[in-house]
Order: sequence, then C-alpha cells, then structure tokens
Amino acid sequence: MAPFDDDHPRPGALTWPERIENYRRLVGVPYLAHENGWTYGTWFMGNSYEKHNDYYGGYQGNFLKRIAALFPDRRRTLHLFAGKVDQERLPGDTLDIRPELEPTYCCNAETCEGVPLDQYDFVLADPPYSASDAERYGTAMVNRNRVVATLAAGLPAGAYVAWLDQVYPMFTKARLKPEAVIGIIGSTNHRFRVLTVFRRH
Repeated sequence: MAPFDDDHPRPGALTWPERIENYRRLVGVPYLAHENGWTYGTWFMGNSYEKHNDYYGGYQGNFLKRIAALFPDRRRTLHLFAGKVDQERLPGDTLDIRPELEPTYCCNAETCEGVPLDQYDFVLADPPYSASDAERYGTAMVNRNRVVATLAAGLPAGAYVAWLDQVYPMFTKARLKPEAVIGIIGSTNHRFRVLTVFRRH
C-alpha cells in the first residue's frame, strides 16, 4: 500500500484495512482488527486527558487525533453536539443547540433544520449520555433515534457517522450499515463508551 497522510490522502474511500494501517502509522498500536467485513477493537485513553479547554464533556486525550487518523479521506466534517470541539485537531463545521457556543449551525440535532447534510461525508456525534449529563449542559435529553434517522435521511451515500455514546442507537438497516465498533476506555473511575461507525448506503 502506498503511503498517504492527513494532508494528502488517497482520493476516494479507503478500505478498513487501509484505515487501520494509517492509524497504526500516525498513532501507534491500533488495538483494532478487521474480519469478515467488520472492524472492532478497543482504545485505551489512559490518564492523559490533554483537553483543549475545561469544557464539561470535552474529548479527552488524543481522541480527535485518532479519529483523524482513521478517516484521512474525509472531505467535509460535521461535529454534532459540538460543544467546544478542538477545531485544530479535527476541522469541521459545528452544530449545537446553544447559541453562546457560536456553532456553525444553532439548531436541534433531532431535525438538523437548515443544515445541508447532503454536503457532508463525515459526522462525529457525541450526544449527552444521560439526563444528568444533559442537565450539566443545560439542555434537554436528546432523542437518539430521531437524530440517527435524520442523519440517515439527509447524508449522501457513502458518508460515515461516528457515534460516541454509552448506547447503541437504533437505526434503519436499509439506510445505515454498522461497520465498526470500538470500545473507549479512559482512566480508572471513568465511564466506558463505545464508538459505533455507520456508513450510509
């Protein structure tokens, strides 16, 4: 396989073995495997949080670097439930319901009203995991099923949705195909999460 990087990715969608190899080259040991068309594994985030700010719920450690390494062929990214995402690590447009965060799109993720979803080929979603989390954010708890259905209806064929959560969301098999599940383990006394990656048919 010819080398490629974040600045000059190979055109077109990569295979999962190519994604894993790029991840290995840029991040290190992948703790990922691909078998029978399915990618699975575990990311150990450890004690190094390296958060860009002190925002509650912000991505820990090098999570965004890992996502960028796994999807170097992304063309236009949408951060769903963006909060204060680090744009230097993973550039993209942002969507959040709170105007004080100055997102690209200030709207409800359940409808994505006014968002040209058909122009995005990669969505990273990190919704509130529980009602108590939503309360910390100052928002209502999201209806995961509605969000996933909206993305499935609006995204173009071939687009990826990377959904970070403690819940495996419901989806329509006719529109979304789950291709990868990666367990996310932080340091001790932190919650386990799962990154589920869907591809739009």
